[in-house]
Amino acid sequence: MTKVGVIGCGKISVSHVNVFSDIKDSKIVAACDINGENLKTVCEQTGAKGYSDYKEMLECEQLDLAVIALPHALHNEAVVACAEHGIDIFLEKPMGISTDDCRKMIDVCQENDVMLWVGHPFRYIPAYVFAKELIASGKLGKLVSFAETRNINYFSDDRPRWFLTKKMSGGGIMMNLGAHSLDKLKFFSDSEISEISGNIHMREGYDCEDSAQAFVRMKNGVTGLLNLIGHTNAKKNTTSIYLTEGEIRIEGNKVWYCGKDGVFEEKICEYEIMKYQMRRVVEVLRNGTKKPDVDGEYGLDIVRAIKKLYGEEK
Repeated sequence: MTKVGVIGCGKISVSHVNVFSDIKDSKIVAACDINGENLKTVCEQTGAKGYSDYKEMLECEQLDLAVIALPHALHNEAVVACAEHGIDIFLEKPMGISTDDCRKMIDVCQENDVMLWVGHPFRYIPAYVFAKELIASGKLGKLVSFAETRNINYFSDDRPRWFLTKKMSGGGIMMNLGAHSLDKLKFFSDSEISEISGNIHMREGYDCEDSAQAFVRMKNGVTGLLNLIGHTNAKKNTTSIYLTEGEIRIEGNKVWYCGKDGVFEEKICEYEIMKYQMRRVVEVLRNGTKKPDVDGEYGLDIVRAIKKLYGEEK
């Protein structure tokens, strides 16, 4: 039995709770949150023991895996605590609010021989898996570039307020949603980020941005264009992948692809964000390799790029 502890019972934890209920021989046995209502909801759904202090939880429980879903600025301290207790870690993205924090997390996990898995989920979503397979097949030629446009009301009333405070979130739409875009670009290109440039637009009255445009160059020469707009309720999330002999477009669970003739075919996939990712985490945990698909260095590469766009890293 894989015994799981959840640190942070906010909005994203609902997805984790649902996933673990479907993974054989795994159970959320403990949960922690300072918000009593959030904690009560998770405990009632899972039968987990509730704690208001995760350090107490780590002392009292024999956990195999800690799922950390806290505000970004709190990641570092929680990772250190789990690592020092020898507990393997799944950490929600973005990895941290600074490259220094990310490096500290990598180092402490290595020193304590624990797994650090950063939760960038798109490589497990069926539509993106299908697109990756098309790219790898060579049927559409060589990958050249990637573009993503995302429109959302980023400052909507239902977004937790800590997301809109840079001290806790590390940044606005680029730090949160741009991390997903950079993850997709890294996944499709099989490369690290070499250069990033562009602009951000700050929301009046806040210290984080509501829109960002970025040009990204990968070490293998593949390029990316990111257009993240947080002003409107007119939602849009379109990913376009350009190859020398074709094109792939993704929206939600739908993939359109064409060759040089420009005639698109459609593939409708299952839309599942968390399930396959967490199944893979548990699989790696059980096989004893402690080699995550998405490790700390991967998460650091994304945070470093975002901080460069903010002008906070060279």
